[in-house]
Amino acid sequence: MKRTVGFLVLAILLATAACIRYVPYGESGRYPGEYPYDRNYDRDYDRYDNYDSAYFYDELEPYGLWVTFRPYGYVWVPRYVGYNWRPYSQGHWVWTDYGWTWVSVERWGWIAFHYGRWGFDRRLGWFWVPDAAWGPAWVAWRWGDAHIGWAPLPPGVDFVPGRGFGRHQWDIPESHWNFVYGRYFLDRSLDRRVLPIERNRTIIDMTDFRENIGFRDRHVTNDGVDIDYVRRETNRTEIDRLALKDSNRPGGAREEGRDLVVFRPEIRRNETARPRQAVDESRAERQLQAEESGRIFRRVPRSETEALREDHDQERQLMRESQETEIAVIRRQAQEEEARVQKSEEKQKIQSRVDTRLAELKKKHDQEKADLEKRQKDEEEKTPAKRTPIKKTAEPVKR
Repeated sequence: MKRTVGFLVLAILLATAACIRYVPYGESGRYPGEYPYDRNYDRDYDRYDNYDSAYFYDELEPYGLWVTFRPYGYVWVPRYVGYNWRPYSQGHWVWTDYGWTWVSVERWGWIAFHYGRWGFDRRLGWFWVPDAAWGPAWVAWRWGDAHIGWAPLPPGVDFVPGRGFGRHQWDIPESHWNFVYGRYFLDRSLDRRVLPIERNRTIIDMTDFRENIGFRDRHVTNDGVDIDYVRRETNRTEIDRLALKDSNRPGGAREEGRDLVVFRPEIRRNETARPRQAVDESRAERQLQAEESGRIFRRVPRSETEALREDHDQERQLMRESQETEIAVIRRQAQEEEARVQKSEEKQKIQSRVDTRLAELKKKHDQEKADLEKRQKDEEEKTPAKRTPIKKTAEPVKR
C-alpha cells in the first residue's frame, strides 16, 4: 500500500513539473546550481556554451534596475546615464567583416548594444529587453543630404537567421534617432557630434530609411549605411575593415591591429532565470527620480550649471553647422541641375523651385531654433541647484 501511494505521489509530481511554464512575473527560480561564469575577468573563458539568461541578469545588475514591465517580462533600466542619453550614442562605429559594429565606452555596453532591443517609457526612460542573439548593432539607418542617422530597433522586432525580419518599416519615434553631420560619422566620440533632437524631424524627411541587417557565416551582419557614401562624406579614400575576433573574457570590444576583439558568447534561453532583485514600474520610477539618475549629469568635475552651459553651446553650434550644410547641399544640387539644361526657362523653373524649397526650409530651421531655445531654458531651470530633478530624457515624439 505504501509503495502504491509512493508511486502515485511521484507520478503527480512528475506531471506537475511537466506542466510548469515560464511566467515572467511569477516566482520561477534562478539558474540552478553553480553559475557558469566567474566574475574574475583575468581568467580565460574557453567555452561559450555555458552561458544562459541568468548571465545578463547578474552582469547588468550593478549598473541599473531590473523592472517587471508588461508585456516584456523583465527589462533593464540603466542608471546614471544623464539627461539627454540615447542608446548607441556613447561610443563609435567600426567597419568590420560583419558590417558596422558599435564600440561602446559604457562598461555594460558590450551586452546591451549587441543583444536585445531598446524601448522607451515615459516613466522609466530607456529600457532594454534581453534577447539571446548577438549582433554588431541592432539598429536601423537613415542617410542622405550630408547626414547619417541610426536608431535602436524596438522591442518585438525579432530576427530569424535565414529569413530576416517579418517587417521592415517600424514605428521608430523621431526622437529615438541619433543623427550626425556625415563628415563626423567615424569620430571616436560621437556623443559630442550627435545633433539636437529638434533637428530630427527635418532630417528624417530628407533621408532614406534602411535596415540592412543580414546573416552570413553563421553570424548576424549589419551592413548599414553604404560604405561608399561614408567615404565621400568623411573625405577618406579608404576605411579600415577590421576582422572580428572572439575574446576569451567578458568586457568591451578592443582594437588589436587589424582585429576587433569582442566577447560574444552564445546565450542559452533559460526560462526559469530571473534577476536577483526586480522592482515593479511604480517603485522603479520613484527610485529613478529620487537618485542621481534624475540629475542633469551623472557626475562632473565642475558644477552642473557650467557643464549644462557647455552642452547647450555645443548643441547650438551643431545645429547651426547642420542647417548651413543642408542649405549648401540644396544650392549645390540646384547648380548641378542647371548645368545640365540649356534653356533659360528651364533654369528659371529650377531656381524658382529651389527658392521655394529654401523658404520652407528656413521656416523649419527657425522653428528648430525656437524649440531648442525653449528646451534649453527649461533644462536650465531644472538643474539640481534649483532642487528640481528632471527625467533622464524627453518623451519621444510619435510620428
